[in-house]
Amino acid sequence: MLTAMSDFNPNPSVPPAPPSPVSQAPFGAPGAPPPPTGYVPPGYTPWANAAGQKPPRPAVPVGSALLILGGAMLITGSFLNWFTVDGENFTGFSSAGSDDTKDGPVFVFLGVLAMGFGLAQLVARRVLAVAILAIVFAAFALLAAVADIGDVGNLLDFADATGFAASRGPGLWIIFVGSLVALAGGIATVAKRRK
Repeated sequence: MLTAMSDFNPNPSVPPAPPSPVSQAPFGAPGAPPPPTGYVPPGYTPWANAAGQKPPRPAVPVGSALLILGGAMLITGSFLNWFTVDGENFTGFSSAGSDDTKDGPVFVFLGVLAMGFGLAQLVARRVLAVAILAIVFAAFALLAAVADIGDVGNLLDFADATGFAASRGPGLWIIFVGSLVALAGGIATVAKRRK
């Protein structure tokens, strides 16, 4: 009887006392036990709720590998035969006639850049600025390769018209494909989304 009376508030002008911080279910049944220490609910990512923190950068192994491969192809193609006229082979470092322009060093420079961008992406993961620079320089390499392929085609047509034996070599085609591969690597890196 005394316990039943203790729930009764004899003075209605005084508000009742707040409930105790440990809540229990009705009829004295204990509440749910607290989760174990270190428990992470499914789907919870700690960085998503931390103020001011960015999620980790995703790895971009495919884009990095394509950049490195494309850069290696640009360098290799510069040293291979671009065309042959009357038995003489010309590479990216040879000068033909009065034209003293040598595009091989330019392709080597662009190839080294592409490989550097690929290695940077492997180490630092996805860095948007590096990926955009890789796309820009790979596009320059592609445009230069297309221009050189056209120039060699004009030279071979002239050689055929004047009676010289002339043929294309594999160097420029390797540079062309390498620039496409490097461009694909930059685009693949930019296209990679954060998870």
